[in-house]
Amino acid sequence: MYTAEIPTLDSQKLKTDLYKMIGDYFRENNLSKLANGRMYSKIIFGFTWWIASLVMLFTIPASPAVYFFLYVFHIFSQLYIMLNVGHDANHDAIFKNKTISKLFHYSFDITGINSYMWREMHHNQHHYVMNVDGYDEVLIARKLFRFTKRAKMRYLFRFQHIYTFFLYSLFAIDFVWVKDYECFFFPYTDSLKANKPPFIEYVKLFLFKGLYVWYMLYLPVYYLHYSWGLVLAAYLVGNMLIGIIGAMVIQVSHQLSSAEFPESKKEYKTFVDHVFATTADHSLKDPIANWCYGGLHLHIIHHLAPDICHAHYIELTKRIKPIAIENHAKYRMHKNIFGAIKEHYILLKQLSKDVEAENSA
Repeated sequence: MYTAEIPTLDSQKLKTDLYKMIGDYFRENNLSKLANGRMYSKIIFGFTWWIASLVMLFTIPASPAVYFFLYVFHIFSQLYIMLNVGHDANHDAIFKNKTISKLFHYSFDITGINSYMWREMHHNQHHYVMNVDGYDEVLIARKLFRFTKRAKMRYLFRFQHIYTFFLYSLFAIDFVWVKDYECFFFPYTDSLKANKPPFIEYVKLFLFKGLYVWYMLYLPVYYLHYSWGLVLAAYLVGNMLIGIIGAMVIQVSHQLSSAEFPESKKEYKTFVDHVFATTADHSLKDPIANWCYGGLHLHIIHHLAPDICHAHYIELTKRIKPIAIENHAKYRMHKNIFGAIKEHYILLKQLSKDVEAENSA
């Protein structure tokens, strides 16, 4: 992992230089900040995979073992769409046409995740309060994890570094079956309580959840006549696999032992300082990561300019490091996701102990 840290950070110049670099990149190369050819190919790839695997599920006569494999294969297409299409689409970072852009919001909904609530949580309760305890929704984690020293210690947290990967495997299942409903009907953050969803969003919640249950569970059992046991087993295994992969890709950009966890976003001179203090990149040169992770591994540029399509992140991220060094900013880049996961684990292990209690003993 590369770390550049020099005491005298020039905050204003860092901000100016970074946004100038971003503007120059698109202007000098005559590019739009939205989708390019690479992004269109990823969209085609993702939906071709999703449709083709779904067609295979319902047209190919298969033994239970083969059907299990095909079912899990289809679920992985859902993860690809979530990361590579749904995330950008719900940032309106793909299409200039607003109607088409809004239509692609539903790329989340067809995979079982409510796009309206995702935007409420992600845009309002994460993007501008990264790692701020009490404001960043990611840190709440249903009080099952302790990500900051400010979080009150619970006995359960002593084992968080042990159970973390199992709970992460439930990430997708939780979102589809629990979290969306919880946020709609039992809001647990101030932002959710203050902003009740419009009636139409409740309609769309049940409409898309019903569609998801229909094609993922009902049809395989009542149309194809596979047993409930087989279908549920394939559903659980597939979603646990994509759950842990998705959770790892997402969590290791912020919840790291080297990251800062401010009490308030006002602690920093600029928003750019906040981004660098709380966010890290990884896997810049990994072709698999660059095709599969939806740009979430290049997270600095995403938080600096979330309305830019992730297909541009590789080239922009290459330009961030020298600017950070020039302006004495701390920039973290892990060579691969495993280095980032290791640092995430170290944080969980450190916070599994009540340091203040131990020091006062």
